[in-house]
Amino acid sequence: MIKNFEKYLVSAILFGAVLMMSVVSFSCKSKDKAETPNEDKVVADSIVEDSIVEDTSLKIADCDFMYFRGNKFCFFSMERMDSVVYEGETDEIVNYSFVPGTLGLYYSVCKDSMMVLKYIDFDSEEPTPKHIVNWGLPCDSCITETYGTYSALRVSDDGRYFGVNYDFSWDGYWFTKIKVYDNESHKFVTSPNMEKLYGYFESSSDDEEENDDDASTISFSEDEYDYDSDDEDLPQSHNYYCEQKGKGKVCLTDKLKFEETPEEYYAGMVSPKGDRVVFGAVTGWGDFPHGPYCIASLDGKYQMILDGTDISYDEGPSMAWLDDGTFLYIANFMADVENFEPTIMAISPDSTKPVELFKVSEFVMLPKKE
Repeated sequence: MIKNFEKYLVSAILFGAVLMMSVVSFSCKSKDKAETPNEDKVVADSIVEDSIVEDTSLKIADCDFMYFRGNKFCFFSMERMDSVVYEGETDEIVNYSFVPGTLGLYYSVCKDSMMVLKYIDFDSEEPTPKHIVNWGLPCDSCITETYGTYSALRVSDDGRYFGVNYDFSWDGYWFTKIKVYDNESHKFVTSPNMEKLYGYFESSSDDEEENDDDASTISFSEDEYDYDSDDEDLPQSHNYYCEQKGKGKVCLTDKLKFEETPEEYYAGMVSPKGDRVVFGAVTGWGDFPHGPYCIASLDGKYQMILDGTDISYDEGPSMAWLDDGTFLYIANFMADVENFEPTIMAISPDSTKPVELFKVSEFVMLPKKE
């Protein structure tokens, strides 16, 4: 099982562009079901058998996302409902990152208990793993003690620098160190200044400006709610709203029945068609905030809670909109760690029922070629 991405709040990463990825899991399993327009019970159907069907006529470039079975890279096409399986890697894959706009994949494996960085170009005629560098780090030093997941592979915007966090500390629920490799000079970057090392991975894109443009047409807000107040007359609901330019304000949560009143919501990720949004609801606190993800139409008529999801657990890129409006997410565990099998779920744009694709713990959308 591939494990990575341990961050405190996942909203800023999960919500944003058309095909953002996030992680999803389950820590306090909700028994609530959202009310749908036809009030049918929302149940999960299975549309793909829990096995890999290798179709030699299907090309990786025609697939939508990549998932994993052991040490096998599997590429899946939603249109064909078939997989292409790559079996050329034999070591345990622990983290990864595509080169933007390409099918070139950098990834780390655990080989002889040590972390090793490799590269594969899945767009080539004969994809072959290429050794880049031994990180010089024991695999165990790159695992969080909170969730038991591996640290993510960091890549700079220009693709030159690679980083891996290590040396977990309970003081901050995070790693205390980062190791940085310069793939141009073929040397590790050293500095006593941690901020300088992290600086290699600070985005230089115009994401903030793009988000500001989006906010001018669609914005989200929530009721003011003071949970620290002793006022017994506080309302028993705390709602989330969408406001589109020229269309007024619409409530996205008044049909949802939470076990606990949400204390706050995470900013929504709107579908490519601009008709639905996914967002997180904080319904409780432990070491981290907890609560499910929800999905709703921007007119407020369709609302549902995504069972088996929890905003606190981030186990890889595990949430995405497809161009046709299909939403993919991971139903994960935390309520029953030993018996629960994480599963990729899909909700088509013309359905209110999530359907089961595969029993695997994570997936990643394939980059769009530039």
